[in-house]
Amino acid sequence: MGRFEHRYFNGVQWTSDVSINGQRYVDSPIESFGMQMPTKKPSRAFAITSLVTGICGVALGWIPFVFVIAAIAAVAAIVFGFLGLRSARRHDGYRRRFALAGLVLSPFALAVCVGGFFFTRAAVREFRDFVEPGPHELFVERPCILEDGLATLIGTIRNLDDRDHDYRIMVEFTSPRDEFESTTVRVTDVNPDEIAPWSTSTPIVADAVSCKVTDVFGPLPFDVNDQP
Repeated sequence: MGRFEHRYFNGVQWTSDVSINGQRYVDSPIESFGMQMPTKKPSRAFAITSLVTGICGVALGWIPFVFVIAAIAAVAAIVFGFLGLRSARRHDGYRRRFALAGLVLSPFALAVCVGGFFFTRAAVREFRDFVEPGPHELFVERPCILEDGLATLIGTIRNLDDRDHDYRIMVEFTSPRDEFESTTVRVTDVNPDEIAPWSTSTPIVADAVSCKVTDVFGPLPFDVNDQP
């Protein structure tokens, strides 16, 4: 305003204490000069956090195992959403829409997380069946057969479980020069106590060959690239 050399600021607002040439005076109320300090904008952290965690819950809830983190994010969206609404009521609705958006997204995120739970359970079951194909007995009928550059191994597998199983039998063919080829043979729908035949062949350039079964697995999870 230019009427005084100094005016005292008390840390919150300008006061009526002024001075000219070292002489102190009391000015008229400061409000009359429009010199109030600008008020600080209310924090929008709660509202924005609610929106972000709600979006994360919806985006990640379907992923196996990650759904746990997504569920926590969905709950956080609810908590921060209510805190954001409370803050908005105290500040004339400031950022109220962000808080509402987080609250709206949170039930959708929880629903997606339920789907993620069932997807996780299915994934665990599929991987368990792959690694643990169930009790069985594997027989090799005869040593390797090598004819016209084609090595063949023949055998049977018996299902000792009380439910049907699919098997993936891994066979390794090795020549005297330590050259080897690996093959996989799939045996499907073997009933309880049933014996199913299997055989696998691979081209190999050698005068002799040895064969061995290296492992037995179940079907690939969700039958990914698993052709009979």
